[in-house]
Amino acid sequence: MINIFDPLIPPLYTIVVIVITFILGAVIGSFLNVVIIRVPNHEPISGAHNRSHCMSCGHQLGALDLVPILSYIFLLGRCRYCKARISPRYWIVELITAAAFTASVMVLGLRISLILAFVLIAALVVASGVDVDRMEIPYGCSIVIAVLGVIATIMSAVTEDMPWYDHLIGAVVIAVPFAVLAMFGAMGGGDVHLMAAAGLLLGWKNVIVAAALGIILGAVGGTIELLSVPKSVNKLARERPPEIAKEWYEDQKAKDIYVLADKTEVIYGSIFNGKSDIARDCLDPKLWNGTPDLDDLNARLDAELADVSKFAISIVMTNEKVTKVTCKRQVVFGPYLSVGIITAYLIGERIIDWYLHFI
Repeated sequence: MINIFDPLIPPLYTIVVIVITFILGAVIGSFLNVVIIRVPNHEPISGAHNRSHCMSCGHQLGALDLVPILSYIFLLGRCRYCKARISPRYWIVELITAAAFTASVMVLGLRISLILAFVLIAALVVASGVDVDRMEIPYGCSIVIAVLGVIATIMSAVTEDMPWYDHLIGAVVIAVPFAVLAMFGAMGGGDVHLMAAAGLLLGWKNVIVAAALGIILGAVGGTIELLSVPKSVNKLARERPPEIAKEWYEDQKAKDIYVLADKTEVIYGSIFNGKSDIARDCLDPKLWNGTPDLDDLNARLDAELADVSKFAISIVMTNEKVTKVTCKRQVVFGPYLSVGIITAYLIGERIIDWYLHFI
């Protein structure tokens, strides 16, 4: 390990390392923006026909339009060609990645674990970005972190800085409670596999720190997020889905499609940016006479809930009628958990020592 703040190292060298790391992080962050947008849409992220372009006018962007962070500032947040506003998220992702890379080299110094930190940051940024956009965490991000966990486990067996089995315990210790939370709707499935992978990487002590930080940040941020939803949107989500579901079920019954007697069916899904997604795989065919038209239900919800976003919906039906419909705002936990994970990776042991000393 090389501590870049070692008194024997000239300050100029330390400054150069920090600046280079910041620039590297900004460049990587620019690439991650492309990954966040294109991969969920199954679009290639490279190739002559997939050059970066303005999302409004489609004009291919030049080198001066793609300088991380600076291009957004110099262009005043607008496209050089059509003057359309550019989402500030592009430079925010670049800045966050650059700052995280810089913090990593300052805390870890120049060592093998720094490379793991860079890969971890990239995976967490993509996971967070996609979660914000689509309320889902890509399995690929969790797989990358799990691979890092395997590498860290092997390294622990060699360096003995942590018992190698602590990594395995970490994956189990955190996966079980998060799976329970997911069963009650407090977490999503993506959060569970993200934290299980993080547990393998961090070990059981540090992953508890990561989970605690993520949940605390999520509680604070989630509360702010919930309070920021306009009352009109909450009212719309509360009043219209029950009416739409009842009308739809009556139409299904008119077509001789209904829940069997003495049975109860629950269908569920999400509404994101006014787009309903009640999946067919949530149906239990054994409970139905016929196959209900979920495409029709989604279309009806889409037509009237254009202003609703990040809501979870569930519909409970019996043979006779729709008995209950809930449509509640969801909190995206991926970004908060990601902050907890990278913080625990960098200074988890220091937080534990501080806490033990504090109590």
